[in-house]
Amino acid sequence: MADYQRRIARFYDRRVKPRPISVGDLVLRSLEAAGKGPQQNKLIAAWEGPYVVTAVVKPRTFKIINAEGKTLPRTWNAQNLRRFYQ
Repeated sequence: MADYQRRIARFYDRRVKPRPISVGDLVLRSLEAAGKGPQQNKLIAAWEGPYVVTAVVKPRTFKIINAEGKTLPRTWNAQNLRRFYQ
């Protein structure tokens, strides 16, 4: 079973294209990670933004600013960010 799972993972990973986030990119942030609490129902948006990435603190950790230019008070992990395409 473990061998089968490794083969499936290798097959999947071969086709996945990495989409790294870099300085200047527009991103959306997760409402749940922002501390806005659990969503009331499934029709409420799960992401808010867009925000601009201003700095890479560590790999996959970013500083972001909102549209007014105000820096958000903490760093954000790439797991809680999603790229925004216009």
